[in-house]
Amino acid sequence: MKSQASKVNRGFAIATGTAIALCALAVSPGAEEQASLQLAAAVQTECDRLAGSPYDQQRNSEFAPVGIDDIEGSAVNACRMAYDATGNPRFAYQLGRAFNKIQQPDHAMSAYNAAVQAGYPAAKVNFGMLMGRLGDEQAEFQLYQEAALSGNVLGAYNLGVAYRDGLGTKPDVSKALQWFEKAAAEGDDTAAFNIGTIYDEGQLVPQDDQMAIAWYDLAAQRGNTDAMVNLGLMYEAGEGIAADAKKAAEMYRQAGEAGDLFGAYKFLQMQELGIVPAPSDPSMPEGVNSLVLKPGDVETPTTVAKEI
Repeated sequence: MKSQASKVNRGFAIATGTAIALCALAVSPGAEEQASLQLAAAVQTECDRLAGSPYDQQRNSEFAPVGIDDIEGSAVNACRMAYDATGNPRFAYQLGRAFNKIQQPDHAMSAYNAAVQAGYPAAKVNFGMLMGRLGDEQAEFQLYQEAALSGNVLGAYNLGVAYRDGLGTKPDVSKALQWFEKAAAEGDDTAAFNIGTIYDEGQLVPQDDQMAIAWYDLAAQRGNTDAMVNLGLMYEAGEGIAADAKKAAEMYRQAGEAGDLFGAYKFLQMQELGIVPAPSDPSMPEGVNSLVLKPGDVETPTTVAKEI
């Protein structure tokens, strides 16, 4: 009925600065070697700082993870130099992410493949997605499975999607739920949301509103706006729970304030109906009241595999 889904400081000019340093130290082989070691350490640090994935359990935890949309262009040079200097598959994987950001999929595939050949789990997830886009769903499934069995949370989530949708394998809702539950147990909010939709829609398993509400609630507590919206819809309709328009409005408000346009629209609708105070009431939080919805802003996304 209502399935939705699903997502830094500037890097310094390493190469130029180092070239100058090496020229100045050329008369001293010992000093030149030391400078080279310092450069190698610097580019490794920069690569980890600029391109570490939130879903890579093997990333350098000294630095905050970086979403793929927030990777800076300078990460390409840093990660390429780091990988060339060390051969560490983590840097190859992060180089692939950097190439993804600048829309160079061929280079991204080469970098991911280098990490995959070294057995790097997180790279298998992204390389699997790219193989799927090329039409090789069997390779996509195999890579997700390998990543999931290695303990990668996004590998588990994407394997759940593969079993649910029959990507490279026969559809198997029991295995889909198994892997979604594995990812949800590790904190993945979208996996919890997807379990909720499976029980909510009742197409793959018998419909169970109570199970749907429980999983939506878990996902909503973790900040999943789609789960907030679906809980709001269930409160509004009295589906599996006593109808409560004010609780529905609260769920819509939370979703809207977190950036969900459909949630914002539903909350404003509740205000127009008088279920909650109008925007002019100074006691109401500003949040979604400042949102201006335009044609095409509200849409229902699909639940698909995630890239990290």
